[in-house]
Amino acid sequence: MLEHLTVRNYVLIDYLDIDFNPGFTVLSGETGSGKTIMLGALSLLLGAKADRNDVRLGKDFAEVSGLFSVSSPLILAWLEAHGIEREDESILIRRLIKVSGKGAYTVNGTPITVKEGDELGHFLVDISSQHSNQWLLKNDVLRAILDKFSSLDGKLSEYKASYRAMRELEKEISELESRVRKSREEEDFMRYSLKELENADLKEGEEDELKREVSIISSSEYLKESLSSALSEVRSASSALEEALSAIRKSSEKDDRLIAERDRTESIQIEAEDIALSLRGYLESIDFSEVELEEKNSRLMTLQRIRHRYGGSIEEAIRRRDEYREKLEESENSEDILLSLKKKHDAAAEKARKEAEELLSERKRGAIRLSHSIEENLHRLGMQSAVFEIRIERTEDMNADGMDRISFLIAPNKGEKLSPIESSASGGELSRILLALKVIDSEGSDRTMLFDEIDTGIGGTVANAVGEEMRNLSHKEQVIAITHLAQIASRASSHYLVEKTEKDGRTTTDIRGVTGDERVKEIARLLSGETSDLSLEHARMLLEVQR
Repeated sequence: MLEHLTVRNYVLIDYLDIDFNPGFTVLSGETGSGKTIMLGALSLLLGAKADRNDVRLGKDFAEVSGLFSVSSPLILAWLEAHGIEREDESILIRRLIKVSGKGAYTVNGTPITVKEGDELGHFLVDISSQHSNQWLLKNDVLRAILDKFSSLDGKLSEYKASYRAMRELEKEISELESRVRKSREEEDFMRYSLKELENADLKEGEEDELKREVSIISSSEYLKESLSSALSEVRSASSALEEALSAIRKSSEKDDRLIAERDRTESIQIEAEDIALSLRGYLESIDFSEVELEEKNSRLMTLQRIRHRYGGSIEEAIRRRDEYREKLEESENSEDILLSLKKKHDAAAEKARKEAEELLSERKRGAIRLSHSIEENLHRLGMQSAVFEIRIERTEDMNADGMDRISFLIAPNKGEKLSPIESSASGGELSRILLALKVIDSEGSDRTMLFDEIDTGIGGTVANAVGEEMRNLSHKEQVIAITHLAQIASRASSHYLVEKTEKDGRTTTDIRGVTGDERVKEIARLLSGETSDLSLEHARMLLEVQR
């Protein structure tokens, strides 16, 4: 429930600070006074897109904050899922728009995205406007209304899962058939290429290793000559070190301060001998033939040809080899694979169709009950002779929602035939159908229901009926209505007046609560457009009747 709204520097609003009460609240005012601006400010809290042009001229920012009391398990679960803490049963939503750049959007100080704000907003406030009438004409909307009324969420979820499984198998079959068709068109090429690649016996890193080996073989004579000279020098050095070590050993026996030099020399002499052994072993291993060199060069040429023909690298050639092998195996086994997939698809389709038939039956049963409830509400809303019917037609093809087409039909007046609401209901009648649905949809929760001038096109006794239904609805949920009708405004428990004034050469929209004589004057204005003695008396009588 909306408890408090604060607006600063938004369009024509300098500063507003409004408390909202439970029950039925109306906002009224002259045309163009700024009622729509109030709705725009509230919509910002509920995830509407922000526009820097909405910042009041001459100001750097606009700010809207709203305090909502919450106890709905859905809202509490949403807050917990998004890591938003609360100290009591209230949450504070704040939206800041900056002219210079990015603003801020928070719930209890925790930043949220616009998408998240929209999700939370749907839990907090249900907004109905003249534009909502067009919302009623969409088939998927009508189906959603019926499913919610008939408590079909569980069955619908099961069906959707089955339908997705069926469609995924259809996609898998289609993709496999496409791959197999393409593979068969390229079969000769792939078989030839696979044979060549498999005969090549490719290994990652082989080409680099071969290049290294060929380089060594090509340099073998140079290596023998160079390393032979090096081995001779190392042996000579080792002999000299051995003589030096003998002299140092004798000296260290006379002066133990030479022990460290003795040990170091001994270590160097041992290392020299080890180097000599290693060099001799390497020289003895150099035994390459011209045949071996030719074989390695031939292998290099084969790898280079494969590399150039199949993607520029041995790794890519290996990938293509595996791909060709897999595609050919898939093509060879395609009939068995397709048969298995089609059996799975048939089973999934049968399951989905069975669940769609069950949904259809449940919807038909629910449609009878919902039609009766809507018709009763329409009778209370001044359409005493209206006949309402929800018609469900079976379709052969399934879609994500089932296998039916839903129509809302109405005969607004006695003796008329039932026709789709989009072709037979006037704007005022559509507004009453919308209200009738909202009454049925009310949950007795902490949600706020906001009606934005849905009373357009009605008056007289019909307006009385609409006002009475809104008041009845407010016993279960907080109701806020923006209205031009005295019959509706007079039934509210709280009344706010939206006014446009000029101050210091600037136009400002303000809102304030009206009671007593001020409220009488506003009701009189709504009745006749002026505050004459007659209209004032009529307003007093209207308010008295509603007590």
